[in-house]
Parts: sequence; C-alpha cells; structure tokens
Amino acid sequence: ASTMMEMSTDVVDARKTVDEGSEAGTIPVLDHGFVRLDGAMADDLSVVNAARVSFAQRSEGLEERDHGLIRFLMRERHGTPFEHNAFRFHVKLPIFVMREWARHRIGSFNEWSARYSQLDPEFYIPEPEDVRTQVGKPGSYSFDPVDPALADHTRETQRAVYEQAYAAYVDLLEQGVAKEVARNVLPVAIYTQF
Repeated sequence: ASTMMEMSTDVVDARKTVDEGSEAGTIPVLDHGFVRLDGAMADDLSVVNAARVSFAQRSEGLEERDHGLIRFLMRERHGTPFEHNAFRFHVKLPIFVMREWARHRIGSFNEWSARYSQLDPEFYIPEPEDVRTQVGKPGSYSFDPVDPALADHTRETQRAVYEQAYAAYVDLLEQGVAKEVARNVLPVAIYTQF
C-alpha cells in the first residue's frame, strides 16, 4: 500500500468504525466484504404455524412431524410460511453492488451514511480472472476474460484512482468540508455496510 493509504488507514483506526467481519457466522465476500446474520425474529415453530393456517391448526411446540413439514415446504418450494419470519443481515459490499441489491429490493435497509461518518479506504479491486471484456449487443452480451497484462493494467489503474480519490476525500474533510459534500469524490467501488 502507498504511504497515502497507510496514513488514511491510521485515521480510520483511530475512529474505530464497526467491522464485524470477524464475528462468528460471518461469510467473507469479495476482497473486503462479508454477510452475517445479525438477528432473527423467527424460529421453526413460526414456520410450522404459518403453514398450518391453511388447516386452521396451531402447534404450541415442535414435534418430529413438524421437522418433516419444514423439509417438505422447502423441497416443494412453498415459500410463504417462511415469509412470516424476519431476519436482519449485516452486509459489507461495494456501493455499486449495494445499488443493484436495492434496485431488486426485497427488504428495507439502513445503510452506513457518509453524511455522518468518514468511510474507510476499502475499495473493490477485481481478481485478475474477473477482469473481463464485454462482447456482443445489448441484451445478448458475453463477458470474456482479457489477457493477463490488461487485467494487471486494469487493477493498477483502479488502485491508483481509488488512492487519489480517497486522498482528495480526506483532504476535503481536513479542510472542513462537510462529509456529505466531500463524499462526492469517492468512486462507487468503495465499501459500505447496511
């Protein structure tokens, strides 16, 4: 890492931002990201009782046959009884991925706000094999690998832009510019959490 990024990391360490990526049950994603079940308002009995509404029945406790019912519901893709439960996930991902997730919305979100706190200098840089070229017409693209030299060039170009953008961001903050204005220089490959 360059000196500029090391300096930025020191600033981040002093702020003690939330990074629960090392907690039990965390699944690493990409280079800096993760997904973790943060909480649940659900149990197997709530699934069973949601399914039994169809028969005007309710169970007070789980029995062996109830585990069979849950397996049946999953196997046969009867999903509505599972929708009676609520799960809260903590996810760390690049902003451009977050935007796609929100576009295909399946829940409500609270995202780490760069209006109120300084974002960490973590950016998504694809692995060399994930640098691809787009071939074809809209609606029928294929994505083919690029040659290793172009993959390296792409990764280094992204890294340089990210370092420059983050240095500008920190400079604006140090000069007293509001966080909600300074964040405008950051690329969408920076990581966020929601």
